[in-house]
Amino acid sequence: VIYSGGGFSNVFPLPDYQANAVREWFKNNPLPYRSDTYNETQKTRGFPDVSANGVNYVIAVDGQFGLVYGTSASSPAFGSIITLINDKLLSKGKSTVGFINPVLYANPQVLNGTIEGANPGCGTDRFNATTGWDLVA
Repeated sequence: VIYSGGGFSNVFPLPDYQANAVREWFKNNPLPYRSDTYNETQKTRGFPDVSANGVNYVIAVDGQFGLVYGTSASSPAFGSIITLINDKLLSKGKSTVGFINPVLYANPQVLNGTIEGANPGCGTDRFNATTGWDLVA
């Protein structure tokens, strides 16, 4: 079993660039959970910003192949994609993409969202993946 994260912070405020996505998510995804189960104030940061496959990444260590799972696999994969984009930009004399979150939220069409799956845990059935931004990492 591989567990996935996602939800709303109890610490970090909602950034302006994410406000529309969070507002739309609450409008389209009413949940039966109470406020003591998850932060439903719509005033705090939602996560994840992006997600990627986290299953069956092939690695080699000392000549031995193995499989890894989870954020430890998917985060470097996504970071590698951004690095390739930055490399291409720099080779053309342009600046790197910088902090990408505001651009991603303003242009959600640049990513393909997962629309199936869920992340059960913390005494709930789950947050479900859905079209647009969602809480499934």
